[in-house]
Amino acid sequence: MLTVLAETGAPAWLSYTVAGGRTRSGAALPEAFALAARSPQVIAVGVNCCAPADVLPALASAATATAKPLLAYPNDGSVWEAATQTWHAPGTPTPWPTEAWHGTGARLIGGCCRTGPDRIAALRRKIGGSERR
Repeated sequence: MLTVLAETGAPAWLSYTVAGGRTRSGAALPEAFALAARSPQVIAVGVNCCAPADVLPALASAATATAKPLLAYPNDGSVWEAATQTWHAPGTPTPWPTEAWHGTGARLIGGCCRTGPDRIAALRRKIGGSERR
């Protein structure tokens, strides 16, 4: 993917889905983020479509590999049950430690699967920023 990106010259964000300190494909996070650090087209790097608990360790790993802005777009914390093809919500949504994410360098913070407009609006109020339409 980075080879194709280099051929286009277009800027891009690169985010990994992660679980337990590795990318979903099994790569170690320091190695994965180092790839992004070497690409001039990658202007931000981070994680998406992961459990909120996996964000901070992944961002810490990214921050050691690159000085590029970091991004965090986790799921709402629900777990996908492939056998029944259903989501299992965590019950009461747990607060995201966005201040800690921001402290590691995350400047692009949002949400992925099952993160609705209400949560994003609350997130915007919590961390500031301008409203876009």
